[in-house]
Amino acid sequence: MSSHEKQTFRATYDWAKTWQDLPWAHEEPTLFLAEICRRRPPGRALDIGCGAGTDSLFLAQMGWDVTALDFMPRALEYTQRRAAEKGLSLRPVEADITEWQPDGRYDLVLDHGLLHNMDPVRHPAYRACLLQALADDGDFVLLHWHPRVPGQANGRMGPRRVDRESINAFLAPDLQERYFACEEFEDLPDVVGGGMTQASYWFRRNQAQFRPQELLGQLRSTLQRHGFDLQAALAKPGGARLAPPLAPAHLARVLGPGRLGICHRVPAPEAAAGLLEAWARQAGVDADAAASLLTAFASEAHARVCIAGAPRCDQCNVTLCKRQRYR
Repeated sequence: MSSHEKQTFRATYDWAKTWQDLPWAHEEPTLFLAEICRRRPPGRALDIGCGAGTDSLFLAQMGWDVTALDFMPRALEYTQRRAAEKGLSLRPVEADITEWQPDGRYDLVLDHGLLHNMDPVRHPAYRACLLQALADDGDFVLLHWHPRVPGQANGRMGPRRVDRESINAFLAPDLQERYFACEEFEDLPDVVGGGMTQASYWFRRNQAQFRPQELLGQLRSTLQRHGFDLQAALAKPGGARLAPPLAPAHLARVLGPGRLGICHRVPAPEAAAGLLEAWARQAGVDADAAASLLTAFASEAHARVCIAGAPRCDQCNVTLCKRQRYR
């Protein structure tokens, strides 16, 4: 961590008379936390850069086993004092997330504004620790400043503004955005660059990257359900790859986040075939076999399941597809 970062945070905590004085203090829990608590039972939660502890306290109240992590001792003092006042227990950890070794996996990881205050040179270490800490089925919630208008400059002080596409690219291909919300703050001091959009993200592991063999198995299962014999089709002359291939624009759509999620955004049509091959190599699968499987699955000429106009989701076994998750 740079000395400038330490000095800036130390000066802010020295200036604050109470936790409410901190610029990042908030009374309500970070967006999406209440919904996560509604959807899943309490587990282990990691609050990265816990600040004054509002989110840590909320999660502890909801029955979670909370680790509150911050590199500032005063932050942990505020958090522990507030927890004691409410009769709550949590585990404080004084550490820099980019140098910390997780003590296990967490069902929920939360960052309310740490990443956007961090020197970008430390971002790779942050990302590596996050992926190490997050459970296979875990949720990651991130609050980050976003430009109000394209190209908006950052202020002399304060958080960096990063657009949604760049945040998704930073966490891809391992994590995939599930939900996104934003709130406008039109008038902030010039020293922090004026107004901003406060963006909230909810990520989960990208199953196409994390469980590629399961995805391929679900594709094969769907073909079997429709009585399509891929091996017999490939046994015909010229059958190294199933023909005709998918139209590039349709292949790009199938690979994108709205369907299989192999790519974190819908790629350019001319890049789609190459990206599918790269994913197949990473998954340890023959590229021709993967291309043929997707062609059979998504082509009007073959099994006619994930077709362009009206995909037959009610007749598809690919539960890792985003369309299936939200049916």
